[in-house]
Amino acid sequence: MMNNERPGLKELLREARSEGYAVGAFNITCYLSCRAAIAAANETAVPILIQTSVGTVKKFGVDELFAMMDLLRRGARVPVLFHLDHCTDPELAKKCVDAGWDSVMIDMSAKPLEENIRITAEIKKYAKNRGAGVEGELGIIKGVEEEIAADEQQLAGYEDSIKFIDGTDVDAFAPAIGTAHGLYKKAVNLNYDLVKRLSGSTAVPIVVHGGTGLTAEQFHALIRGGASKINVSTALKYAYIDGLRGYWEDHRDEYNPIKLNDAAETSVRKVVAEHILRFKPPR
Repeated sequence: MMNNERPGLKELLREARSEGYAVGAFNITCYLSCRAAIAAANETAVPILIQTSVGTVKKFGVDELFAMMDLLRRGARVPVLFHLDHCTDPELAKKCVDAGWDSVMIDMSAKPLEENIRITAEIKKYAKNRGAGVEGELGIIKGVEEEIAADEQQLAGYEDSIKFIDGTDVDAFAPAIGTAHGLYKKAVNLNYDLVKRLSGSTAVPIVVHGGTGLTAEQFHALIRGGASKINVSTALKYAYIDGLRGYWEDHRDEYNPIKLNDAAETSVRKVVAEHILRFKPPR
């Protein structure tokens, strides 16, 4: 599948919004998890985003990681876009754009609003000139997502969100609405109204971070409100490790790396497929 046969980030998410579902954005960590996610997309016949954290990019290197993912994407029967997640380093974001990532998230949410807008707008201009999309974030999402950690949340407000969107021209916008990175330890209170208000007043697709652990009802309410991209990371990590652990516990006398890897890959594929289907609410 050639690059010009795939929609851009904004186009893919707008199409999902018009059809009443959200695109799952799944954080992969290696060849097996990437292959599992693409297999799940093929199985469900629904487009997805393959997300890479900054840590994963640094582990393999920009060029090696892109080459690996792109090789696997050639077998995709639905659009599969590559997205850099939570990047706080503008230079790394540019390197990923140059290497072929379809979109990048530049995360300047810890900066004052004006500085967040300025840096995000700079990356947007850089990416646009090279045919890539940009996601921006406003507010602080509590929890740990590899290199990103926050003890307290800071919810985004409507007026600042509109100012951010207008000042950056981002292709997708992630407001902090009460979700968290990692596993939820108590009931979560989500700002559905902000998602709905933003979706009603701007054409920019709305992104939900911290998808692991939300209920189907919560997902469906967010999607009905206009959310069109939902990030899932922790669930894939658990699926990978639990797949390995489960096989090892049942086959302690068997030293077969291929079967061990198959167990991890199968576990991840199942979890990705479950989320993809969960992001298509019944009509």
